[in-house]
Amino acid sequence: MRDLGFRAVPVTVIGETVINGFNPRQLSDALAISVDIEARTPRETLAILEKTLTSVEKNLRLMPDDKLDWTAPDRDRPMREFGYHMFMFTEITMIGLDSGNYPPRSDLTGRSYNSFNDIADYGKGVLEEFKSKVSELDLDELAEIGPRGEDDRSVAERLDLVAGHTVQHLRQLYFVLREFGIEPVDPIEDAEFPTEYVLTILW
Repeated sequence: MRDLGFRAVPVTVIGETVINGFNPRQLSDALAISVDIEARTPRETLAILEKTLTSVEKNLRLMPDDKLDWTAPDRDRPMREFGYHMFMFTEITMIGLDSGNYPPRSDLTGRSYNSFNDIADYGKGVLEEFKSKVSELDLDELAEIGPRGEDDRSVAERLDLVAGHTVQHLRQLYFVLREFGIEPVDPIEDAEFPTEYVLTILW
């Protein structure tokens, strides 16, 4: 997987086609199975994303600051960058919903934070902006918008990807907290998430 240039699952290889992330439409096309794939609706994914980000913000505050530079095996991404990444991915997606273009993302900004509370405060701001933006959106209209900018996914597919991605990272955060002997606050059980969002945790 690393040889292909990826550092997170899932990555699917079908012949010469490499598919990054869970993308049912691309999988169907690559397998030539002509299955009619419908992305989860924005109404569903945005609700999941709000619940997930709320839990991320609460639980990131439990991380001890002496773990800011802790990294998982074979992964050069310190926890401060990981924490920032969970909110940044949503932030650029919301920008894309406005502009039609999703700006380039860089996790490196996360390395400038000096406490998990500061990262969680940034995340709280993202979450508040997210809630405000969602309250203004016509979710039925959003479900009809096709690919935007350089993204070949429809808006519904993009939001499905972001929700699943964030759920997976939240589960990793719970795992790391427990590894450090800290029980997460009000953890969301796997059964509350769509089945395909709940992947085996890898680092």
